[in-house]
Amino acid sequence: MKEEVRHYEQASIDITESALQPPVVTYVGPGNAWRLEEAYPFQDGATLVTVPEGFLFDLASIPRIFWSLIAPFELSITAPLLHDFLYHFRGNPPPGSVTPPRRYSRADADRLFREVMEIEGVPGWRRTLAYLAVRAFGWLGWRRT
Repeated sequence: MKEEVRHYEQASIDITESALQPPVVTYVGPGNAWRLEEAYPFQDGATLVTVPEGFLFDLASIPRIFWSLIAPFELSITAPLLHDFLYHFRGNPPPGSVTPPRRYSRADADRLFREVMEIEGVPGWRRTLAYLAVRAFGWLGWRRT
């Protein structure tokens, strides 16, 4: 099966309400897969989380039936990127990606998801619904990793 690749310029994924630098990503499909093209640093209080270049993520794991309410791209790009990165490693990313080193609990990862959506300007109702969904069902993804 041929890999579908779509390149998106930073300007096309920029969220105007956000104070964050947008990550540079490429859609690589199928299955809603995205690849981070440049390492992405995020300052979480005293902790620097750096998602490495090449990390694959699915943007947001929202079943298609609910896309009329919340589509995956409506929760920002940075929030799902960081959330998926922390979930992928069950809160214990590889050495050098979290400085100073620390472990994130699932609740910590979900909190960060909610806070980044707020920074990105995601409307409160959408942010709350997404946060409640990851709190209720995130254990499925956390356990699978």
